[in-house]
Amino acid sequence: MKALPLTLLAGALLAATAGAAQAQSASGPGFYGAIGYHYVNPKSGNGTLAGVFRSDINSDSEPTLTLGYNFDSNWSAEAWLPLTKFKHDVSLDGAKSASIKHMPYLFTAQYHFLPDSAFRPFIGAGYGFVNVSGERTTGPLTGTSLNVKSGDGFVGQFGVDYYATNNVFIRADARYFDWKSKVELNGAGIGEVKVNPWIYGVSMGYRF
Repeated sequence: MKALPLTLLAGALLAATAGAAQAQSASGPGFYGAIGYHYVNPKSGNGTLAGVFRSDINSDSEPTLTLGYNFDSNWSAEAWLPLTKFKHDVSLDGAKSASIKHMPYLFTAQYHFLPDSAFRPFIGAGYGFVNVSGERTTGPLTGTSLNVKSGDGFVGQFGVDYYATNNVFIRADARYFDWKSKVELNGAGIGEVKVNPWIYGVSMGYRF
């Protein structure tokens, strides 16, 4: 896990806003973008493979990009993706057996509360797609061919933006991604993994 870089980024963003002036009222429609660092934390116990083996997927964190558009002071839509692939180790009955990489693309519509405040909480919902690649086997699966299918599903989101100025903001947010993938070993289906991660992160953004 990469908790330390996430903690350092959060501290740096908070320090950057010390003494910043109170934000003015939200502006009208326009684009915004943000660079951040997010932590993908899959659920515990990701399913039973081949009818026998309990699978567990560990966590990872990577830099991320957010691009969005404000329709008015309350409503917006955005796309979120990592700048580098997330990588996770996969264990079967506690033994490391594989690793996978993936690129999730998450799209949400959001409603922002308190548009005239410096602190602007929001909620969102939408759709996510994830492209899985780079499957590697080790341990008890050494020498086999693993294929984890790409997946998609519902995305829920909540967070808060802090506007240090009318354009510069800091965001802390969390997303839930309802993601499941079918798994094949040597070309034969062996079950499904329910990844269903929570995704936590902080970002610094600019509203154009």
